[in-house]
Amino acid sequence: DGFARNFLIPQKKALRANTENKEYFSKIKKDLIEKNNKFIQDAKLLIKKISDKEIVFIRNASDNGQLYGSVSPKDISNYFEGQKINIKPSNINLHFAIKKIGIYDINIKLHPEVGCKLKINVATSEENAEYQKKEANEAINKNDSKSKKTNDDIDSKAIDNKNQTAKLNESKKLDNLSAN
Repeated sequence: DGFARNFLIPQKKALRANTENKEYFSKIKKDLIEKNNKFIQDAKLLIKKISDKEIVFIRNASDNGQLYGSVSPKDISNYFEGQKINIKPSNINLHFAIKKIGIYDINIKLHPEVGCKLKINVATSEENAEYQKKEANEAINKNDSKSKKTNDDIDSKAIDNKNQTAKLNESKKLDNLSAN
């Protein structure tokens, strides 16, 4: 009581729990929930706009692919500003600094409930960007075919094991009958 009376209430950090203040609080809570829902809807619309974007950064690099500089969240934010899309650098999460050419995944979190992953292609020219994209797609297709083949192998081995188990059970039954 003393802390509330001497500090919280005079500093307007708390209110007494009476019916008038409870109604005031419920009104504020309702307004905050409406604002949050509107913000979520706007964020979802923005995510729909950017989810299909192909982001390509052309940078100077050494022969071994090391960039002269890096690609930062500010660079990505500036790219989106050029597209008339407002995304703050603080909403762009890079797993690590981009200092080499290649294709990288980034996370964009516009709201705790709304986010997406995008791919960034960092290359020395448009031709190299197309080549990197083609190589990445081929690698994905290769991995998909390998995983399908592995799954088929596993399924065939499982069928063979079932057949062998069934044969063993039959031979045990026959041994048991002959022993009796």
